[in-house]
Amino acid sequence: MLLKGKVAVIFGGSGAIGSAVAHVMSREGADVYLGARSQHKLDRVVGDIRASGGKSETFCIDVLDEQSTIERTAQLAQQTGGFDVVINATGFIHNQGKGIAELSLAEFRQGFEPFLSAQFNISKAVAPHMGGERAGSILTVVAPAGVMAIPGHSGHIVGCAGIEAFVKVLASELAARNIRVICVRSHALVGAVQAGSYTNEVFASKAQAMGLTVEQWVDGAAQSTMLKRLPTLSQIAELMAFLASDHASAMTATVVNMTAGTTTI
Repeated sequence: MLLKGKVAVIFGGSGAIGSAVAHVMSREGADVYLGARSQHKLDRVVGDIRASGGKSETFCIDVLDEQSTIERTAQLAQQTGGFDVVINATGFIHNQGKGIAELSLAEFRQGFEPFLSAQFNISKAVAPHMGGERAGSILTVVAPAGVMAIPGHSGHIVGCAGIEAFVKVLASELAARNIRVICVRSHALVGAVQAGSYTNEVFASKAQAMGLTVEQWVDGAAQSTMLKRLPTLSQIAELMAFLASDHASAMTATVVNMTAGTTTI
C-alpha cells in the first residue's frame, strides 16, 4: 500500500476530485479526513469509503475564512496527531468567456481571489502540523490556463498562474521542514461532470455560447489535445496518491502536467 498508516486531509473532499482522491488514498491505506462546507455531501462520500472497508472521517470548514480554518485545522491535528498528506481540491464558480468590455471587476476577481485565498489559508493552517521527522506533502490541483493565452479568460488565467507560482514559493519555504509542495495541472476530467463537479456550471455557459451541450464541449476539448483524449477522474486520483507517497519523495516545487499535451511548459 502506497500510503499505509498515513493521515490524509482532503479539503474539498465532497467534490468530484476530492472524493475520487479520498477513495484511492483510503484504498492505499491512508486514514482519510474529508473537509467541506456541506456535511450532507461529506456523509455520502464517507459512507461509500467505509462500505469499501476504508477509514474516513469528516469535518466542516469554510476555507475562505482564515481564522476559522486555522482553528478548525488545529483541532483536527490534535485529534489525528498531525498530518502526512494534505490535498487542496476546492473549487469555486467563476466566469469563463466574457471579454474585458463586458466583464465586471467582481467577476474578474472571482477568477482568482477565492482560489488563491483558499490555497493560502489551507497552507497556513496545515503547515504547523506537518513535517520534521514525519515527512509531509501538500498537493493541489489547477486548470491549465496559467500558461495559456485565451480570450475571455482573464481572471481564470491569473488565478491558475497564481496558484502555480504560489506552490513553488511555498515549497521553497517549507522544504527545510521536510514538507513537499506539488501542483497537478490537469485538463477537464472525463467523469468529473457526471460526478457532480462544479465545472459543469462553468462549462455550461461556454458550451451554450457555442450552441453545444456540455458533453459536446468536453468532446471538443478532447480533440484539441495532442493525445485526442482527456485525463480521467480515476487517473488524477491515482496520480495524487503516487505523488503523496514515498516514491515521489524527491519531488517538490513543481507542476505535474496532466493535460494530454495541451500545455508543454
